[in-house]
Amino acid sequence: MARKAKELSPLSVGRLTQPGHHAVGGVAGLYLYVIESGSRSWVLRVMVGTKRRHIGLGGFPDVPLAQAKERARKARDEIAQGIDPIQRKREAASLLRAQQATAITFKTAAVLAPTEF
Repeated sequence: MARKAKELSPLSVGRLTQPGHHAVGGVAGLYLYVIESGSRSWVLRVMVGTKRRHIGLGGFPDVPLAQAKERARKARDEIAQGIDPIQRKREAASLLRAQQATAITFKTAAVLAPTEF
């Protein structure tokens, strides 16, 4: 049986400065990654189908503990519904890039517009 991580308080999360992966509890697979330089970020480690995914949830302290837990629960709900959050995000970014590539700029509109002044 898997062990549950001890749930940490916001104060104790703020005090984590030792490099490594620190389970914060409250949501299965939620970790605070601390690297050598001291920067910290939230990561949700989950299995999506047969693939292990490390889903970035934002940097600490810009994303506080409560918001990281909320984002982790949302991602877990999507996975339970059969949605891969990383693939969904990639598709949304691809769609946005395609829309921006086909958008008409002011300069193009000015060149194409008739000059009847």
